[in-house]
Amino acid sequence: MSTGNKQAGAVKAEGRRGKGAGMLTKRRRKKGSGSLIKRGGRWVMRWRDGGRVVQEATPFVVGAAGAKEKAEALLAERSKIGQLQDRRDQIAVLLAEREEIEQKLKRLEAIAKGEDGEPLKLGGLVDAWKKSPRRKDCSAELMKDYEREIAAFVKWAGEGVRMDAVDDAMAEKYAGELGRRVSGNTYNKHLVTLTAAWRAVGRAAGVKVNPWADLPRKRKETHSRRALTKDEIEKILAIATGELRSLVLIGLRLGLRLGDACRLKWEAFDETGAVEVKTSKTGAVVRLPGARLLAELTGTARAQGPSPQAGKRSGYIVPGLLAEYNGKSKGVCKKVTALFEKAGIVTREKRAGWAQARATASFHSLRHTFVTRAIEAGVPVAMVRALVGHTSETMTEHYTHIGAAAILEAFSRVGD
Repeated sequence: MSTGNKQAGAVKAEGRRGKGAGMLTKRRRKKGSGSLIKRGGRWVMRWRDGGRVVQEATPFVVGAAGAKEKAEALLAERSKIGQLQDRRDQIAVLLAEREEIEQKLKRLEAIAKGEDGEPLKLGGLVDAWKKSPRRKDCSAELMKDYEREIAAFVKWAGEGVRMDAVDDAMAEKYAGELGRRVSGNTYNKHLVTLTAAWRAVGRAAGVKVNPWADLPRKRKETHSRRALTKDEIEKILAIATGELRSLVLIGLRLGLRLGDACRLKWEAFDETGAVEVKTSKTGAVVRLPGARLLAELTGTARAQGPSPQAGKRSGYIVPGLLAEYNGKSKGVCKKVTALFEKAGIVTREKRAGWAQARATASFHSLRHTFVTRAIEAGVPVAMVRALVGHTSETMTEHYTHIGAAAILEAFSRVGD
């Protein structure tokens, strides 16, 4: 290549590099400020306003001197207005949130103080916890348990003690005494409830540190009520009478918890004898086969098809026991325990390592019996869960006590 051609090539290359460098250093419009497009020989602006794309034609002709610069200036004005309006709307939302937070703080402060404006005392803790918007929602059945667990500490510490005066030392002392008289599972439930109560109410009551939060929980124990044998069931039904007999049958045939069994109505049976119940503890709706139970409750032959007995009665099946349960559930529990003991069933047992004798058979044993019989009959675990309203397979396993005879029979059917 000649010297002249080399020089010409160098000039072209330098021109290309200069053009590229100019493109790289050219200032670009700020992100979100919009863009210009050519349409119909004119510059058209496009920008976002409040989340929507706005498009507007300018009076500036493409190619005219200074037209693009004028269009860019107009676009900058339009997009700036949109940005300011967006910011104004954002501030309005923040102000509304601030007002809502202030109102919530006022409610919490009102809950945390009595009518005299004094800091919250333990005597008002249960009521303050129930009213707190920070409290986790729960069923009426669980609410009773939580109230009882909070009330136990209040009774121990004294109603006049201020909530913000409960420190780590007091919490540790109560936990130590509690652990010596209840099971590990019950101990853990009390600490979980107290931790939640302080979390819901404590901040507004001036509590700086939750004294229950870091207390160690105890190892979970596997103790539970046992399932009843066929012989034990026969003995119980042979001596049970009136509403107590009906209650036992409901627990045995439907596997309901005590409260749900007491609240069962005749209207829960449909024309086929099936029973639909909304469980109070979990809120699960369960549908159970109840034709046999209906026949036993009404003293009629067991229904084979549609059950005419279902629509002949109304109201609660055990209204007397329900009234007693609503007043104090322990009264009904004691009646069932007395019935079991009269049938020769040991209901409490003292074992090594236990602080006190614990219940081994109670009304809840009927629920264990229902689940165990279903599993032994080959009903799939998932189906049993649906029948009794369990929220997990682990819970169903906790209720299952498969007998030795059933295990031997099952293994005898396993091929070589």
